[in-house]
Amino acid sequence: MSESDVRVVIAGGGTGGHLYPGIALAEEISRRWPAQIMFIGTKYGIEGKVLREYPYIFKTTFITGLQRRLSLSNLLFPFRLLGSIIHCAIVLRKFRPRVVIGTGGYVSGPALMSALLLRIPTVLQEQNSYPGLVNRVVGNKVSQVHLTYENSRGYFAKNTNVWISGNPVRGNFGKVRKEDAIRQLALQPDRKTLLVFGGSQGARAINGVVAESLAALLENDILQMIWGTGASDYEHAKKAAKPYPQKVKVMAFINDMAVAYAASDLALCRSGASTLSEITLCGLPSILVPYPFAAEGHQLSNAQTIEANGAGIVIRESDLTGERLRTVITELLSDSQRMETMSKNARKLAKPEAAIKIVDRIEELVNE
Repeated sequence: MSESDVRVVIAGGGTGGHLYPGIALAEEISRRWPAQIMFIGTKYGIEGKVLREYPYIFKTTFITGLQRRLSLSNLLFPFRLLGSIIHCAIVLRKFRPRVVIGTGGYVSGPALMSALLLRIPTVLQEQNSYPGLVNRVVGNKVSQVHLTYENSRGYFAKNTNVWISGNPVRGNFGKVRKEDAIRQLALQPDRKTLLVFGGSQGARAINGVVAESLAALLENDILQMIWGTGASDYEHAKKAAKPYPQKVKVMAFINDMAVAYAASDLALCRSGASTLSEITLCGLPSILVPYPFAAEGHQLSNAQTIEANGAGIVIRESDLTGERLRTVITELLSDSQRMETMSKNARKLAKPEAAIKIVDRIEELVNE
């Protein structure tokens, strides 16, 4: 890329799992070149709020996802799709990007389809073990495919340009010293720290079980907790944790997840792709409760991959009880050798150079 002004479009969003890898790629592109980067998303996802903090152009299109039940919205979907493809084509012709990168979610479909029609080089980045519908549809037509898991390769058998590059992670995950993180969060250094959080899809089921079983969990005197509840469950969690001010730190939102990960010994969380990329990069053992309504069950597939590699334990939401949770947490925290093995296995799954590898390939693509 020899031009002084590199133009790149990144399409994806709806959830953090589709948005944050795009931001990680944008950060790596901006580190290399004086780039103009445009994100294409919708007004319904989290991208509008999150991207305000970044110096990128943001455009919305009006595509919406298919509903799981029969509805008028599904009948209108073909017209919305066509309109979004035309709208994205107009945006791309005006912006003239060198490459269009799709990071998944329904919003990436129209942008990638428009780019294919306009013969603009296209790159697909798949975070999940089981690829989403949009990526399965366009994945064998794009210029490059970058996967997180080897077992996803079969879905893109017709594409010869497929790499297991990993899921790009933004910021300083895995680079914060544990001692600094513990001090920053005012935790007790002689206790084991459980990190509880839900991700962008929320975790009301997890919060409810933790609140109900908090007294039993904290009978273990070596345990302390960082509890990221989300806004809607914050007051309830704060009330439940009130008797344990020295053992439970309740936050509606955890502003610096890198610090929270570094301070923790074990995570209880959902299994979105970005979450798993972050905890494996930090070598954090995990108890995973997949979001049961995630598109096409991809969170369960993600979690099972982590469990199969000895880096975490999966508890389905329907099986999540206070007693089960207490048993699993107690067994893990009392077995330091197993925790160390899980941490090592998590790090084996991590690909800290993912953004660098993907942008290296993108550079080759646009220089051809």
